[in-house]
Formats: sequence, C-alpha cells, structure tokens
Amino acid sequence: MIYAGILAAGIGARMHRQDMPKPFLPLGEKPIIIHTLEQFYINSSVDRLIVVAPDAWKLYAEDLIHKYGTMRKEVNVITGGENKTVSIQMIVEFIAASWGIHDGDIILTHDAVRPFVTQKMIDENIATAVKYGAANTVMSTNDTIIVSQDGATLSEIPPKHIMLAAQTPQTYNLKTLAEVFEKAAQDGISLTLETELSRFYAQQGHTVRLIMGEYSNMKIINPYDLEVANALLKERTT
Repeated sequence: MIYAGILAAGIGARMHRQDMPKPFLPLGEKPIIIHTLEQFYINSSVDRLIVVAPDAWKLYAEDLIHKYGTMRKEVNVITGGENKTVSIQMIVEFIAASWGIHDGDIILTHDAVRPFVTQKMIDENIATAVKYGAANTVMSTNDTIIVSQDGATLSEIPPKHIMLAAQTPQTYNLKTLAEVFEKAAQDGISLTLETELSRFYAQQGHTVRLIMGEYSNMKIINPYDLEVANALLKERTT
C-alpha cells in the first residue's frame, strides 16, 4: 500500500496572515493545498492520502477537500502535531490503527505548500523507497552556504558541491519508520525537539537515498513566495 501524508498543520506565521493558515490561501483559482493534493490524486501508485491540519481547521480542510473532489482517492484528515516529525508520527499511528502496517507499505510525506511537485518526483520517491527503504528529494543550491555558530560571525563555508537543499517528498518504508518512532519512545527521545525526520531516521542507522528535485518545487512560505507561485501557475496555464 502506498500512502501520501500531506503536511498542512503549520500556521505559517511568516505569511503574516492571522485569519487563515497558508495551505488554505488561494493560489490562482484554488487553495494551495488543493493544487498539491491533485498531484497525488492523479498518481496511479498512491492508494490513500492522510492530511494533517491544525485542530481548529480540521473541519474546514475536510469541507475544502469535499468541495473540490478527490478523484476517487480515499482521503482522511487528522489533527497534526507540534512539528512535522510529530505530525508524521501521528500519521503512522493513524495508519496502524486504521489498516495495520504491512511489509512493503510506503509513505510519502509532502509539504502542503509545495504545490508544484511533479509526477516524476513522486514516482522516483516511491521507486527509491521500495528499493532502498527511504528517499529524500533534494536540490542543488545556487548560493554559497555560510555557517555561523553565533549568528553574527562567519564560522565556516562548506564546499558548495556537497551542499544540497532539502525538499519534499520524503519517503519511507512504513514499517521501518514505525520501528524508528517506537525506538524513540522506548529511549525517551522527545520528537517535539526533532524537526528534521530524515536526519533522525539516518541517525538511527538507516540509509536515506537522495533524488533530485526541481527549482520549481518551491515551498510557499511568505507573501513574496506566493507572488512567485501565482506567476508560475499563470505561466503554466496560459
């Protein structure tokens, strides 16, 4: 079974909108999250989708999904956690309670505010996770990365060719991921402090294979990003 976990639980303070979380803001004629969901609806390999939303917006998300349709895909909306790692853990627990976790199950995790994910990225994530156990979408960076330990002075400039920007989807063998979460609980590790699941997953001794994303697979974080996304959408639809 191939699951897609769509992460829409963030409030999005950098968007400077107090009235609505950023996944529900309009992009063109539809909310951002609907553009994102549609890319997983049309992928023939994806069987079920689980959306994590802020508790206060859970019913709104359900109504929105019903309004635009799901292309006959099964979609469930659950309340998200304090960060993406906790939200993904909640997705895994929901799957385990609803359908059980079986050998060969795969879960793609994707930011709701990355609406330009492509079918190629989704397909490569699934194929890589099936073969190797985990996949992380990345992109080379055009900027030189500067490391500063104190936020004020330069500490290091890593070689540019080894620096990659993380994107989503990030994809895992579901059974292995559930075991990682279970071990964290046994070891008393608080996932509320672990914001990067792929790093935590690798630290537990598992390999994460990298696949190349695209610059257009942008994350809409602030008003400028939304302007760029609207321009990109307009270019693609005209």
